[in-house]
Amino acid sequence: MTAMSTFPELLDFIQNRMRMSHIYQPVMLTTLIKGGGTASVEEIASQFAQRDQALIEYYSRITKDMPGRVLGQNHGIVTAIRGACSA
Repeated sequence: MTAMSTFPELLDFIQNRMRMSHIYQPVMLTTLIKGGGTASVEEIASQFAQRDQALIEYYSRITKDMPGRVLGQNHGIVTAIRGACSA
């Protein structure tokens, strides 16, 4: 794999060759640009997770059903307030 060396090459790729079937390519490029040209695999994966609506909805349900319910109803440590939690 070779990296693009110039801004015009990157721009040409984005405008003419990049497929926008999912968020992965633009998110990876954005993360690399914000990181000055480098980013760890974990940083890129974290950016994917932050933008994956299905994953966010899944973990929202987990939050309400498991730790939210146990810490709230069972132990009185947290309170649910219109889609948020308060300690």
